[in-house]
Amino acid sequence: MNPQRGALLSIDLGSSAVKVLVLDVDTGRPLALTRRTSGPTKNPSNGAVEQDPNVWWEAIRSAVGEALQRAEPGIEILGIAADGHGPTLVPVREDGSAADAALLWRDRRAAKDDAHLSALLGRSGWLLAELPKARWYLRERATSAGKTAWLLSTWDALAFRLSGEAVASFWDPARSLSPAQRGLLLSEAGGLDERALPPEVLPGTRIGTLRAHAASDLGLPIGIPIVSGTNDGMAAVIGAGLMHVGRGVDVGGAAGGVGISVERATAERISAAVGGSLWSGPAPTSFGEIRIMGGALGGTGLLLDATIAAAIDRGSSPAALIDAVAALPLGADGVRVERRAEGPHIVEESVEKGRATGHGGSDALRVRAAMEYGALAVAALLAPARAAGLPLSEMWLSGPATGATSGLYAEGLSVPRGIPQMRADLLGVPVVLPRIPEAAAAGSAALAGVGAGLYASLSEAAELVAVANERIEPAASSAAAASSLLDRFARA
Repeated sequence: MNPQRGALLSIDLGSSAVKVLVLDVDTGRPLALTRRTSGPTKNPSNGAVEQDPNVWWEAIRSAVGEALQRAEPGIEILGIAADGHGPTLVPVREDGSAADAALLWRDRRAAKDDAHLSALLGRSGWLLAELPKARWYLRERATSAGKTAWLLSTWDALAFRLSGEAVASFWDPARSLSPAQRGLLLSEAGGLDERALPPEVLPGTRIGTLRAHAASDLGLPIGIPIVSGTNDGMAAVIGAGLMHVGRGVDVGGAAGGVGISVERATAERISAAVGGSLWSGPAPTSFGEIRIMGGALGGTGLLLDATIAAAIDRGSSPAALIDAVAALPLGADGVRVERRAEGPHIVEESVEKGRATGHGGSDALRVRAAMEYGALAVAALLAPARAAGLPLSEMWLSGPATGATSGLYAEGLSVPRGIPQMRADLLGVPVVLPRIPEAAAAGSAALAGVGAGLYASLSEAAELVAVANERIEPAASSAAAASSLLDRFARA
C-alpha cells in the first residue's frame, strides 16, 4: 500500500466566488483548485448589501467535494484554513450555521455606528473591522440576535463552523483591544456584547480540530487541524510572496485591490508625500518590518464578472469571447468605462462605435473595456506613490486580474497572452502569472501549513506556494498608447 501524500486544504471566500485549493505539502504544487459562485446578493435601496452564509457553505461543500475527487488518490489533509472578504459581519449559531444574512463590506447601514465607535475608540476604517455592523445588528435585528451565538468576520465564521472555536484573527496590533477599550465597547455607550468580541489570535494559529458535523458535510475525517485565517487581501499578500520588497499583487477581485511590499521607512516617507491615497499597514508578523501599501478599487472585479456573465447569457461562447478580447488592441475604439456614484458602468455608445469600426464583437468590447478599466484603476491609484519613489519591480496577478474569471474558469480555458500583456503594458512593469492563479487561496494554504506545524515559518511557506509560471514584460511598442490611456483616465 502506498503511503499517503500530505496535503493542505484552503477556502477562499470571495464576494462573487468561493475557491477551494488542495495543495501538496512537500512541493507547494496545486493538486486541485475548484470554484463555485457565492450566491445571490441582496442590494435594496436602503444601503443594505447582504448574502446568505448558508449558501456559502453549500458552495464550499460542493467545491471541496470536487477538489477531493480531482486531487491525486491517497492524499491526507493535514490542515485547513480559510480567508474571506471584509469587513463583513456574519451572525452564526452554535453549530456554525447562519443565524441571519451576512452584512457585506459594501453594506452602508452602520455608517452612524462607524462614526460613533470611531469617536469612542479613536480609530476608524479597517481598525474598527466588523464592530460598527455588529452594533447596528444588535440594535436593529434584536430578534435574530437572540438566536446568534457569535458575530464574526467571514474567515473567523468559517473557522468556527469547522472547529467550534470562536476567535478574532488579525495581525495589525492597532486593531487589538485593551481591557479598557473592551470595557467601553461592552458599556451602554459601546452597544456591544461579548459575542462581538471573541479572543484575539494571530493568523496561522491552530485553534482546534475539524468537528464531526462539518467533517460529515465535507467528506473528511474528524480531527484535522483547523488554523485561524485572515482577510482575502492579506492572504493574497502571503500567496504572492510579498516578503520580497518591491513585489506587488493585483487581485482584481469583486472590489478590486492591489498591495505592494515596501520597507518601513520608505512607506512612511511615501505616505507623508501622498497623504491618504494609499493605505499602509503592517505585513504579516513573520515577514519582519516591511509594510504593505495599496488600496481597494471600487467594483472593478464586479464589473468584469457582470460583463462576462451578461455576454455568456447573450449566447457568447466563453472560448471565442476570451480569444476575441485578447485580440483587441490596447485602447481599441469604443473601449470606455464611465465611473458613476453607484460604481463603474460600460458606456453603450462607445461599444456601438467600436463595433462600427470593426474592432471585434460588442461583447468582446465590453469585456475588454472592463479589463482595461481594472488595470487603469490600479495604475492610476499607484501613480502618485510611484512618482514619490514607491518601488515596484513586478506585479503578480491573481484571479480576475489574470484575465480569467468565474465565468470562464468553468470552461477550463487557458488565458491568451494578450490579456496579461495588456496589464503589463498599462502598469509599465513585468507581470507574473503564478503557478496557483488564486493568490489568496495559496496564502491560506500556507497559513494552514504553519498552524499544523508543517513549516518552520510563514516566509518558508510563502516561498513554497508563490512560484512564477510566466513573466511577461511590457511591450515598448505599446508605451505611447498606454501613456495616452492613463492620461485620459486620470483626467476623467
